[in-house]
Amino acid sequence: MQSKAVIRLPAVQQKTNLSRSTIYRLESQGKFPSRVLLGENSVGWYLEEIDNFLANLPRAVQRKTAS
Repeated sequence: MQSKAVIRLPAVQQKTNLSRSTIYRLESQGKFPSRVLLGENSVGWYLEEIDNFLANLPRAVQRKTAS
């Protein structure tokens, strides 16, 4: 069984160019990948799911997140 790469919030913010509050808001609306629990006080996101999220954004939004 191959494990999936998990990234923490700072890496998610850097990769998506979204603020913490925007990430959590989009997640609560079902528009962003769900967090995975890493420990009692620790969460992360699967890198593959973040990459898929970015790949499926409209092109105009992709340009904003790339800058």
